[in-house]
Amino acid sequence: MSKMSERITEILESLKGIKGVHGATLIEKFGLIKGSALPGWVDPEAVAAMVTLILKASQRATKELEQGQFNEAIIESEKGKILFTEVKGNILCIITTVDAKLGIINLKLGAASKALVELI
Repeated sequence: MSKMSERITEILESLKGIKGVHGATLIEKFGLIKGSALPGWVDPEAVAAMVTLILKASQRATKELEQGQFNEAIIESEKGKILFTEVKGNILCIITTVDAKLGIINLKLGAASKALVELI
């Protein structure tokens, strides 16, 4: 593993330290995984494929509805949330529990995104 991918993984692992965060992954726009800190029950390749589909649909929707460039999305479900945020042409995906606090996550996400931008 290269120094850059080790550092990306460290940043993603630090996000898992937030109460309610199951995991995080960084995926480039064509579906390649740049870094991953996902729980064992999650298949990183499946996540990459789903994130790519969701990203393309979100980008098309924002364009078609003349809402500018896609920045982020949140999917809320019965058991938690999935957050997607754009980081320099890549997508950072975070999987949380239902009781995860979005304010704290967004705060830490801002710092993580800044650190990732410097690496990629």
